[in-house]
Amino acid sequence: MPMAKIDGGDIHYERDGAGHPMIMLLPQSSGPVGTALFLDQLASDFSVIRYDQRGTGQSAPAPSEDAMSMAGRAGEVVGVMDALEIERAHLCCHSTGCGIGLSVASAHPDRTAGLVLINPWQYGDGHLTTMQQLRIAAARGLDPYRYAWFNASLLFPPDYRRKHEGGFEEMAEAAKSNPQDANQIAQRLNAILAYDSRPVTPSLDCPTMIATGADDQLMPAWFGRAMAETISDVTLFELDGGGHMLPETRGEEIAMEITKFLSRLG
Repeated sequence: MPMAKIDGGDIHYERDGAGHPMIMLLPQSSGPVGTALFLDQLASDFSVIRYDQRGTGQSAPAPSEDAMSMAGRAGEVVGVMDALEIERAHLCCHSTGCGIGLSVASAHPDRTAGLVLINPWQYGDGHLTTMQQLRIAAARGLDPYRYAWFNASLLFPPDYRRKHEGGFEEMAEAAKSNPQDANQIAQRLNAILAYDSRPVTPSLDCPTMIATGADDQLMPAWFGRAMAETISDVTLFELDGGGHMLPETRGEEIAMEITKFLSRLG
């Protein structure tokens, strides 16, 4: 069980593949298929590093609520890079990870080779605030089975849920023995709402790719489009579907576009 020894608590990580280092900043949520195909395809070209954020998985607990902010999570990324003696890395970010990646690229531009933002948000506008408050209310009010299905209905498009209905049902049944922590969910979602990328993106100094899904209900494509207008070196890749969980629902396609984008950087 490899652990990165850093200040504030050890972090569990896994490393696959060879090539230029790529730090994966993925959310905790996943569906019945997961992101294995997405990660395996990237590992054929890059050294892919995944890690458990503090307070999750096999990593140490988060030392404070501030450590769960985007800036606090960015410190974890730099700590992992230091522990693994990585000078510069690509950051592949999805959802919450986009705020973390932007925080790293802003505070440590010399450590960021390329930045990939999948299903990003720009700031806590009326839509996102309403959606996150609904998620918090659902986490507090629904039993684990119904909360699992509620989350799935928000994150995945109907055709994907229909195709994998049995898998989602198994996940909902399993949630009964591992109920959601509503307070932790509220802290995580409020940290998203507290982050505003608008002061950050105009001064980004690294090549950036943004990928959006036209049917993303949580962080709609308008965020990615608006963000792209403020970044000097940007590639915008818009998909016609796939919902919020593109690394799972459109994983192979996204991985190919990421590889194509980053290959021009050498």
